[in-house]
Amino acid sequence: MAQTSGINNSLTIDQIIESTKNKQEAAARKTGGELGKNDFLNLLVTQLRYQDPLEPVDDKEFIAQMAQFSSLEQMQNMNGSMTKSQAFTLIGKVVTATTTDDRTLEVSSVQGTVTSVKMKDGKTFVVVNNKDVDVDSIIQVDDALYNSYENLADYSNLIGFKVKGAVYDSSNGNVIYLSGNVKQIQRGLNEDYAVMDDVDVEIAEVTGSTAVDPNYLKNYLEEKLNGTTEADKQVKVTIKDSATGAKVPVTATLKSYSIDENTGKVTAVLDNMYISVYSVSNIQKP
Repeated sequence: MAQTSGINNSLTIDQIIESTKNKQEAAARKTGGELGKNDFLNLLVTQLRYQDPLEPVDDKEFIAQMAQFSSLEQMQNMNGSMTKSQAFTLIGKVVTATTTDDRTLEVSSVQGTVTSVKMKDGKTFVVVNNKDVDVDSIIQVDDALYNSYENLADYSNLIGFKVKGAVYDSSNGNVIYLSGNVKQIQRGLNEDYAVMDDVDVEIAEVTGSTAVDPNYLKNYLEEKLNGTTEADKQVKVTIKDSATGAKVPVTATLKSYSIDENTGKVTAVLDNMYISVYSVSNIQKP
């Protein structure tokens, strides 16, 4: 009985899969180690190509294999539809995903609210922080505290008023209450913020600084104050409440500062200070 190309006649699908295992490994690494409908079809064609002409594949066997292929295709199409449907349900939710850079293979984590869903090259992606994230890379899904911009409008009436609110350090629970003039309401990941100008604070230190130079804070503030743009004037400082001893790191724009020559106390006026709208406890007319 004749043989062709060193491949046994009348090979079954299982035998062809085994004989072409090495060739499939490279493709499997790209597809997650699973045989897709194209792989199945290629294997079926290979079986027909190398079948024994004297003992061709039985019609019933061929029909059964085609039915198996059709079933696989339907399952994959159904899976794709389910993936897209499930992706649309993620809009407005907070997700955490792990992504791998194709060039450097560096693995990083992405977290944020899903704003939209898109299809690309037959795959489903959700948009998080303006990045396309493969739905298969999502490892955690959480309900956002709110999913509608209606919440933002609820606090728009604070704009133009002087309010008292709080900044806090989630790592230790420290809270400091401040007053300032609200100029806008900003949507955040888990809460809304009132952005305030003309906020009086006492500064303890430059956040994260380990400098031993006693003039470091003064030099830092002076350099920022002389900045030419708003970005140049942005400071990252830790403010404190002398009455309670609480300290909270903040990021804001430096408007002015002063140092008491007798006590060394450093005070400043900050703009673009973010406070949680949920912490507002007092509202004054402008």
